[in-house]
Amino acid sequence: MDYTSAITELLYAYSAYFIVFAVGLLTTFIYTPKLIKKATDRGYIVKDMYKKGKPNVPNLGGLSILVGVMTSLIVAQFLVEHTVSHNLLVFYFMVFSYALFGLMDDLLDVGRKMKIYVPFFLSLPILLLTDNNLPMWLGIADTDMGLLYLIIAPMYIMVVSNLVNMHSGFNGLSCGLSYIVLVFTVIKVAMGEHPENIMYILPVFGSILAFLYFETYPARIFWANIGSLMVGAAVGGFIVLNHLELFGIIIMIPHIINFLMYVVWKIKKIGEVKFGGLREDGTLIVPNPLTFKWLFPYYYRLTEHQTMWIMYAITMFFGMIALIIVP
Repeated sequence: MDYTSAITELLYAYSAYFIVFAVGLLTTFIYTPKLIKKATDRGYIVKDMYKKGKPNVPNLGGLSILVGVMTSLIVAQFLVEHTVSHNLLVFYFMVFSYALFGLMDDLLDVGRKMKIYVPFFLSLPILLLTDNNLPMWLGIADTDMGLLYLIIAPMYIMVVSNLVNMHSGFNGLSCGLSYIVLVFTVIKVAMGEHPENIMYILPVFGSILAFLYFETYPARIFWANIGSLMVGAAVGGFIVLNHLELFGIIIMIPHIINFLMYVVWKIKKIGEVKFGGLREDGTLIVPNPLTFKWLFPYYYRLTEHQTMWIMYAITMFFGMIALIIVP
């Protein structure tokens, strides 16, 4: 065996991974301040509801992530083999379709019903990249799902993207939670049989990290639906691509709890209340405990930033649980 060539090939692969990650990170980091100014000048702003005076904050920050991902993806085409580069384009065709749908929702408000069924069809390209076998779950042998998987795979991505979109509302919350989920998923993939599959997520992985610097408390820009739906599709697609469906369910238990709370909210017919308020000492006033982000500040005097860190900690806890119990 030629160990020199093997080591050289391995170093090249890791170098390519690092470059793809770094290009996405640097592009988003450089472009986001420009987007902040342009969005502000053109009136794409929203109120930051949990700050004194409710200052205006530019919106549509997901465009910055999109620019970083596209630049990173272009570079990746020159660094990875043809089969991988082709599959990357298929994967990101799906992700970019979600981004376009999210932008439409930001600008035109497509409505809740369309967010349920349209993303299912946008997820169909994932079927070109995966087989129809579900992995071994808790000792149960691999299962050939046949045509049923044609429904399960895109539906899984649709659900994940909507869960990411719903679990938001505080500075850095949705974006930060998505990054935590990706960190643990990347670790799981790197420990598995196909560590090379982390290439699929590196353009998003770098771009989100850079954007999180600008959206975390106190946010200078929000990523809006274009960001949450795009990144949600990338998270869901990466999970399905690597047959980590059970892992994804466990690590996203906080997101699932948040959705179930919303279901209870609708059953009780409490009515639409999107935002809470702020006390003089900066702690949150929330109308009820039926959204996961409102649960702790409903019972304790917490600031927005403190609540964000609690949500981060809970998701990290489930990430560690998923790493431990999922084979």
